[in-house]
Amino acid sequence: MKNQSKNLDLLEIEKLQEKLKTHRAEILENGKTILMNFNVEKDDLLDEADLASNDIEQGMKMRLGNRESLYFRKIEEALFRIKEGTYGLCLDCGGYIGVKRLEARPTAELCIECKEQSEKQENLNMEGRKHKSLGDVVDFKA
Repeated sequence: MKNQSKNLDLLEIEKLQEKLKTHRAEILENGKTILMNFNVEKDDLLDEADLASNDIEQGMKMRLGNRESLYFRKIEEALFRIKEGTYGLCLDCGGYIGVKRLEARPTAELCIECKEQSEKQENLNMEGRKHKSLGDVVDFKA
């Protein structure tokens, strides 16, 4: 265990759990993860510039929707860890994730030391790295 920060107390966990539930409710309320409107009216696509603009807009909607979906999944995983009693423990080293880090990012899975190490490795090794959001190995040679 690298990180020797103090463990979360029950009140801190309850506050963070409430924050996570609020974020989850906001995502569900705006519906980005459930339904995206990709319909386009024929009259809106009069020329090539309109088509190109629409393609860019649709791509942005998809990226935002994917981002919301991934964040929603992280929220669900954090709420599960709270229920399981492992919330606040680093998934790599088993040390405590600092309270300030969890307040800033309640879905954090790694302590700051392990996260920094992970980012260094990611920057050093672009080939064959794991894709963050999907967990699949990306082969850049193919």
